[in-house]
Amino acid sequence: MRVHEFMIHADFHRDDLMSVSSQASRFSSDIILSYMESEHEHRVDVKSLLGMALLPIRYGSVVRLQTRGRDELEALEYMLNVLEKGTA
Repeated sequence: MRVHEFMIHADFHRDDLMSVSSQASRFSSDIILSYMESEHEHRVDVKSLLGMALLPIRYGSVVRLQTRGRDELEALEYMLNVLEKGTA
């Protein structure tokens, strides 16, 4: 399992998050995104289109990305690039 915590540097809109989810589907590993909001931890499977579409990721959010599986390192590095730079 690989875990990385970082801050989001761009607002993500629904279409951006749907694109992130589609890109995550290329990996066999599980990819989970979690963050705290109002004392409550939210966790979503990044490959879930619906879960990602409903996710309010905004500039300044601190999120944790967790990958587990055969290509976990490749998945983590790729998804970090997409999420940290806001280049969905």
